[in-house]
Amino acid sequence: MSQNWFISAKYRHPAKLALITSVLAFVVILLGAYTRLTDAGLSCPDWPHCYGYLTAPHTTSQLQSAALNYPLIPVNVKKAWTEMTHRYFAGSEGILILILSFSLFFSRKANDAKAMIIGTILIGLLTIQVTLGMLTVTEKLKPVIVLSHLLTGLSLLSVLWWAYLEIQRKSDTILASVKTTRAHRLLLWGALFVIAAQITLGGWVSTHYAGLACIDLPFCNGKLLPTMQWANVNSDLITIHMMHRIGAMITAVYLSFIAVYLFNKPTFRVIAILLFSLLTLQLTLGILNILWLRPVWLALMHHCVAILILLTIITSLVKATIMADNRHAKFIP
Repeated sequence: MSQNWFISAKYRHPAKLALITSVLAFVVILLGAYTRLTDAGLSCPDWPHCYGYLTAPHTTSQLQSAALNYPLIPVNVKKAWTEMTHRYFAGSEGILILILSFSLFFSRKANDAKAMIIGTILIGLLTIQVTLGMLTVTEKLKPVIVLSHLLTGLSLLSVLWWAYLEIQRKSDTILASVKTTRAHRLLLWGALFVIAAQITLGGWVSTHYAGLACIDLPFCNGKLLPTMQWANVNSDLITIHMMHRIGAMITAVYLSFIAVYLFNKPTFRVIAILLFSLLTLQLTLGILNILWLRPVWLALMHHCVAILILLTIITSLVKATIMADNRHAKFIP
């Protein structure tokens, strides 16, 4: 089996499809965040319909029917359209993921292990994501389900981006001449773990609407170290908020170290500059979210930059893995 199967011309079409699907997955995640931030998550009380319709009810007859069938849940047309727009984009993403997966499965002579693994993972994650999307509505936005829905969406995006990078990789004279060390790759895996943990904490804050539990900095409602209710970590908003703040400090320190470390590696210098720039922007957005009482557009930017940091770490990890696969290369000095 060829180690460089992704370079084969038979995968050029999946490369474009993987990029398009990755971009759409990114948009779907942001639409989901916008839906949460505008409290539109239960604007359609049923699934996959909305008050029994394939669109948000908006005509006079549809609104009357919705009021009759759901007398305790009045229709908010604007929020209902927000929710349905998210569903339309999510459905389109699901279709593209299936096309991409089967393209990898059934391409001519596509018997490579990587293709089969990626296709299988994508279909598995998609199945879980569709189920969680349904449960998000039927279980009335239970925080653990909403968080799982978010993390599965990010996992889908991560696998799609990883697949795109692998598919697109071509012969590179620089990559062919150097090789990463095991310690280098472990540091990047550590960065991936740290950013994933911080995103999880951010998701926990979002699902509990704890973003404004502390409304000042560096204090929390006038206290430098507020009382933490560790026994109520699933419900105490100040504890949830402070966990995210503490996680942000740990993440900032570790990723700053990674950025400096990568800057000293010529083949990773551009990634290092991008990572440090995104990290600086993210810290600024986090502070402004509190000082400006979390306007929706600013919270969305905070979500967006977090995802870009995740994708940057994945990019550096894929690059390091490719370089490690080259048996004839020399180690990076």
